[in-house]
Amino acid sequence: MMSRLTLFQKAVIILLLLLLPTALIYSYSNYVTEQVIIEDIHSRNVNRLEVSVNQFESDLDQISQFIVALSIDSDISSLRNIDLYSPFEAVALKEDVSEKLRTYQQLSKLLVDVTIYMPNNDSAITTMPNFPDIPENLSNSWRYIESNNREHDYFIRHVRYPINNMVIGNEVIIEARVYAQSLREHLDELVTTNENEAFLFHNDFGTIAPERTNSTLTESINHQLQGSSGTLNVHHNGVQYLVSYVESEALDWVLIDFFPLDELLKPVYTSRYLLYTSVVLMILFGVISGWLLYKKIHIPIRDLSHAVHKIKQADYSVRITAEHNNEFYKLTRGFNEMAQQIQTLIEQVYEEKIRSQDAFLKLMQAQINPHFLYNCLFYIKNMAKVQQTEAVEKMALHLGHYFRYRTRVEDEKTTLLEEIELVEHFLSIHALRKKSLTYLISVPRELYAIEIPRLLIQPIVENAIVHGIDSVIGKSYIHISGKVNQNSYVIIVEDNGIGLSDIEMNNLTIKLEDDEVLKDSYGLRNVHQRLQKKYGGESGIYLSKSEHGGLKVKLIWHIARID
Repeated sequence: MMSRLTLFQKAVIILLLLLLPTALIYSYSNYVTEQVIIEDIHSRNVNRLEVSVNQFESDLDQISQFIVALSIDSDISSLRNIDLYSPFEAVALKEDVSEKLRTYQQLSKLLVDVTIYMPNNDSAITTMPNFPDIPENLSNSWRYIESNNREHDYFIRHVRYPINNMVIGNEVIIEARVYAQSLREHLDELVTTNENEAFLFHNDFGTIAPERTNSTLTESINHQLQGSSGTLNVHHNGVQYLVSYVESEALDWVLIDFFPLDELLKPVYTSRYLLYTSVVLMILFGVISGWLLYKKIHIPIRDLSHAVHKIKQADYSVRITAEHNNEFYKLTRGFNEMAQQIQTLIEQVYEEKIRSQDAFLKLMQAQINPHFLYNCLFYIKNMAKVQQTEAVEKMALHLGHYFRYRTRVEDEKTTLLEEIELVEHFLSIHALRKKSLTYLISVPRELYAIEIPRLLIQPIVENAIVHGIDSVIGKSYIHISGKVNQNSYVIIVEDNGIGLSDIEMNNLTIKLEDDEVLKDSYGLRNVHQRLQKKYGGESGIYLSKSEHGGLKVKLIWHIARID
């Protein structure tokens, strides 16, 4: 398979075989590096979110501890019996408790409001601007409350004193509210770049996120969460995001962080594009180098090889065109000079041989077969004796035309029409002498005007009569037809004579190619070699068995080459 490829194709294939493994190895290395980076970022993000969740829970736990500490504070305990205090003492007690609440509110990392309810006298102490209503249901853990305004949503938790009192009434209830807005501010602190975002998510309440967060993207992420913590890749609007999430057990919410993966892997992609660009450029330069190698080396060698092959096929007119700045110029110039000298010598020898053949052919044409002439004259004598003047006239007429054509040696060429007329006179002479002979000439009229060498068909017909049907008992038949193929003319002569066996036909075919100088008028070989030398290619005589039982002889000569 490789042997059929050109030098240029081989050079390109070798270049690809060298670059392809390098590109594959680098692609695999790049893929492994990308996966390692993604896994490392996953791990780092999960750890960072776990730290943030722990910070959330620590801040909430601190608030929980504060309200528990308030529940056992002596001042809070005194609030249960505030009715026993004088008005001045009651106001002072409430002021002390309010100061403790404000102090803690300022110290807390989260935005928190603390309220102390005293259901027995419908009063409350709070850090909020307005006094809230006494809660109907208490929450021992952090519970999310939605308000009319999304920004005022909050998490709430209660502690009552005494703790074992299960009925709201004669007790003190301490309430802490942590606002979602403070969590949004804390989420802003988790944003480490301009690309990543963080938000909280709950199946029942939706998301707590900064205002700039893409809501459609958060919905897409929320639908794909699995488990309490982990990582996943999310595709949104043609962008791949790296998502990490951790669930807070204290809040029962999930903290989620996402980052555009393309931005994260931009250096890796840049390195990959640089390599692929380098590979493409190397392939391009390799193709150009291969093309130059093909043009400057392979083509001159190929042209030289084709020229040598043509000279082997006896085409000595071949010449090679080469550029003056090409390294093969001296070689091709020397080849052209050698081919010119060979062609000159061959033409001189060929012309001499042609002159010899033409001289011999003219000698043959001038010869008269005495036996054939004697038989014709004897036929005329016999017909005259029995006073068959019409037969004598026909024989004399046909014989005159026949010998006038045979003895005209000044013209080397003739038309197919004249050759057919000669054959018709020749067959008419034999038909007069042998009544059992019939013949048919069905050559298309459009072929009559073409020029051919003299005496091409008559020797074949004479051979069919002498060696084919002369010894046939009963009716004998000769058919002459013609046709035009795509690039050649064909004349077919066939008879119903005794024919030839396969061995005899094979031996005769071999003798047709014999290159000896013609010594006699052996018609088939004479015609075959004249056709080959004059028209070249596959011109010549081809033998086969006729459908009529005898021999079929095809005369073929090419249209393109006519001397």
